Amino acid sequence: MARQFALLRGFQRLESRRTTVAAMVAVAVVAVMGGTITLARPGWAVTLVALTLAIVLFAALTFGLSALARPRAVARALEAYRWVARRAWLRWREITGDDVPGTPSRARAWLEAHPASGGASDLPRVELLVWIGEFDAARRVAQGLPSGTPWERFERALESAFVDFVATADGDLGPVARAADDLPASERRIGQAMLAVEEARQLAAANRPFLEPLIAARERLGAEVDGFLLPDLARWIGSRLLVLASLSTLICFVVAGAIPPR
Repeated sequence: MARQFALLRGFQRLESRRTTVAAMVAVAVVAVMGGTITLARPGWAVTLVALTLAIVLFAALTFGLSALARPRAVARALEAYRWVARRAWLRWREITGDDVPGTPSRARAWLEAHPASGGASDLPRVELLVWIGEFDAARRVAQGLPSGTPWERFERALESAFVDFVATADGDLGPVARAADDLPASERRIGQAMLAVEEARQLAAANRPFLEPLIAARERLGAEVDGFLLPDLARWIGSRLLVLASLSTLICFVVAGAIPPR
């Protein structure tokens, strides 16, 4: 389980200090707003409007300052990682028509409700089976994926290596790299980006620097991915950031005495 999410946690470690400092700045700003409302005593209507604006400002400051302070190398690597993740999410939706389960129990329920049918439609099962610790079943599904085209052979090699790495920490990426080299030019850079994610996952799990494969993949992806990162991060963390902003701003206003209005 830890190896499956090693890359995500690696990025979380890189981002945590920067995000914490940005959130502290946002807290200071909304605390000043709360103090101003306390002194003005404008009544409930204006106070609620100010509270709403402060929540939005908190979220915008935290997100924006984190982005401004993000080193270029981290941003480039994160952009490649998120581009691959977004593509995988869209592929999941295309194959299943469902949302990705958010917990292991929901993953197990989804698997029980959608029996294996063979072929490419079984691809989404692999990661869910790994998530719930069913490594032998995941390996069987991965090895049973189609192999009639270069892309299918690449995908089967990639999924097999992923299962082996999470299960045993010994996911050999050599066959995946060779399969990526055999892809036609139109698919090769996508395959190389997916391979880079697995390389970075293995490096992160070993507590080694993991950005380099992703940076190289980002350079190969080229201008198509320009401007992808910030809108994607907003989609990915926006709702959680608004929850944090709401709680933090409400506490600031209560402590300042702006709520309830006097």
